[in-house]
Amino acid sequence: MRTHVIGAGVTGLAFAKAHGDAIVMEASSVIGGKAGSYAVNSSNGSFIFDTGGHWFHLESSPEIMHLLHGLPLIRHERQAHVLLNGRLYDFPIQASFDESPDPAFVKAVAQELQQSTAAGSKPSNYEEFLMASYGNTLYQSFFRDYNRKMYGEMDLSRIEIGYFDTVRNVRLNRSSGYNREFYYPAFDAGAAGIPRHLSKGLPVAMNTPVTAIDAGGKTLIANGKFVHWDKLVSTMPLPQLVQRIVDVDPGILALSRELRSSQGFILNLGIKENGMTPYQNTDWVYVPDITKRFYRVGFYSHVQRQLAPEGCASMYVECSPLHFTCEKEALELIPTIVDELIELGFIRCRSDILVMMPIYLEHNYCLPNVNATSKICDYLRQHDIYSIGRYGSWHWSSQHEDMRQALDLAGQLSPSVTTA
Repeated sequence: MRTHVIGAGVTGLAFAKAHGDAIVMEASSVIGGKAGSYAVNSSNGSFIFDTGGHWFHLESSPEIMHLLHGLPLIRHERQAHVLLNGRLYDFPIQASFDESPDPAFVKAVAQELQQSTAAGSKPSNYEEFLMASYGNTLYQSFFRDYNRKMYGEMDLSRIEIGYFDTVRNVRLNRSSGYNREFYYPAFDAGAAGIPRHLSKGLPVAMNTPVTAIDAGGKTLIANGKFVHWDKLVSTMPLPQLVQRIVDVDPGILALSRELRSSQGFILNLGIKENGMTPYQNTDWVYVPDITKRFYRVGFYSHVQRQLAPEGCASMYVECSPLHFTCEKEALELIPTIVDELIELGFIRCRSDILVMMPIYLEHNYCLPNVNATSKICDYLRQHDIYSIGRYGSWHWSSQHEDMRQALDLAGQLSPSVTTA
């Protein structure tokens, strides 16, 4: 019995590695998916970019670290900030709000954070969840507009509460937040060092897009060829998977069309680094200002120095889908984005930009739809199709959470696999 895997990203490769008897099919010419990395040359040297910040947060998962055995990793303590009203606050802001010079703001936040989250009714949507988690003052000043920008949705009440939201959103009991420490490849491979390591020894068919799936007949078409499968594990976006099933139930197809996600636009920049910048020791900065086109700015080379030439920095700018609906519109924003980066002091002037690499993502953050995804995934499992990972499960997750899901599934489909 042979298992086939669609997608050579972190999730698909982790599954194949743990399962031990799976064939991986990857549509592109490189492995890694959204965890891929790119080298761009300049007259100053080579810059390494990821697709935005991809940090490996280990959450008490020794079995995951076992999969990465032999991969040199650096352990890094997060240096992140929130840029609010022209002032930098340590992240998470619910632990540093008292640095504000406004005593009324400090008093209001302190009182609201002390109030019991058990009081009142259970939140029914993401807006209510954020207000219950942090109180009205922090919600109005930071969480509302930051999440609007990130999701590309002005009405946060239209967003369901996701599976991992309670992990990321903490009030007072974990003042350091959920991702204080993380790991990153200890050489110049970038985030792609992890999927490259996982792929060693695995049968991975590159340039092999899956274009059609027959669930009843257990066949698929990959790169124009018919392939027979016994079990199929997919990490492609869930709506795309359903739409590729030629004999799919019409009701399941209709549910897949209800799934929504934000689009993504990452502007990677290689810059001359200004030693006097207020962000010189910062890994990333959250920018809630609704007038700015980006919601987060980070520096790969502040985590791993080898990702930029001497005297330079490799950085990423995650831009809000509130301002674009397609790749063309996103690219047209670049001059304005650069102006805003200069205004906020992330770069000094346009001439400091040595290289530029824009990346457009059709899917970035998945908007939860528990009813639709559960029904779709139940239907798929009845046909021995398993959809996993951030986009396969249609939820917001980190790499270690996706790898944990892959290990669990490998244990279910291959009894010889031990996942705990």
